[in-house]
Amino acid sequence: MSGARGVAPVVTPRKQNIIRLPGLTIASQGKAWDTGWDDPAALDDLLPGKKGSRQTSQVRQPPGRLLVIDDSKTAREDLISLLENKGHSVLTAKNGLEGLRVLDRHPEIELLLCDLVMPVLDGLGVLKMLAGRGDLRRHPVMILSSLDEMQGVVSCLTAGAMDFVRKPFFPEEMALRVRNTLALTRTLNNLSSLAHRDPLTGLFNHRVFVEMLQRELSRSRRSGAPLGLLFADLDRFKLVNDRYGHLVGDEVLKEFSRRVQQEARRSDLVARYGGEEFTVVAPEADWSGLYTLAQRIRQAMEEPCATSAGPVMVTVSIGGAVYDPSQDQNPDHNRLLSQADRALYIAKDAGRNRVEISQNDLPLLN
Repeated sequence: MSGARGVAPVVTPRKQNIIRLPGLTIASQGKAWDTGWDDPAALDDLLPGKKGSRQTSQVRQPPGRLLVIDDSKTAREDLISLLENKGHSVLTAKNGLEGLRVLDRHPEIELLLCDLVMPVLDGLGVLKMLAGRGDLRRHPVMILSSLDEMQGVVSCLTAGAMDFVRKPFFPEEMALRVRNTLALTRTLNNLSSLAHRDPLTGLFNHRVFVEMLQRELSRSRRSGAPLGLLFADLDRFKLVNDRYGHLVGDEVLKEFSRRVQQEARRSDLVARYGGEEFTVVAPEADWSGLYTLAQRIRQAMEEPCATSAGPVMVTVSIGGAVYDPSQDQNPDHNRLLSQADRALYIAKDAGRNRVEISQNDLPLLN
């Protein structure tokens, strides 16, 4: 709610432009959120005195999920044998274009080992394609080449390659380079996660939400597609903390986050705005689609949350607003957020456990 963020609440007149649609039975669509995965560190290697600890300064890296791209069948088979013997999972492709298709089907891949000279799409082309998609940080690339030519090395590193290994390589050297590259990229990803994720729920934080909302508004204006925004607030959440304690309250927040992600589409961005307030940025969602999504989230909270104190029942109120580029050529993220916030205020004022979607040009529908 507005007042919870230090802003005086707006008393909205009953003729506020709100669409109040009749209750719907939302069919299950099975749109689970992809959250990716993180491999835990091997703590036994860090703790002195643990049985089996190697007592070294190096931390054992969990095996990785790798993609080998090489037009040579022999080279692919040699790398598969080497890497699988080290415990890694390995997929292969014959050229860069095929490799990108494999990557699209298997986004869990952590590292690409890519030959430089190949037909159809070479290693440098793969680097440029991944850079253009913004995927190099998520899927780093090691370039492999038998060419002993410094300009090729410089070109690949300039294009974003994580490492450059000359063929033929020593097997142990390659294994160590893969291990070290995985360790570095995992560390960078963990640091990025700390900067962009809410530590309790794992959702994106307020900072990322604002940046993404501004970006999606600009994209919506260029494409002509609408953009929906939901503002959700858990009802009477303070009573949960007062009755059960903040640890149980945290369990409820995490469970709500999980349920929202289950109901959201892959293209939606779910964030923790602060406290018990959450937002969902829904690209290409019109009024009807946004309402359907909000009702799915609201209905998901009509089942009690399992906590260490037993089942706890908490409902949610949701306000929403839609930016329509055909009606408004000047997107303003603060204005859209304010519209969703006012709709949330109406939902709270009308009795909670409700969905209200704001629309500028229509009167309040009873």
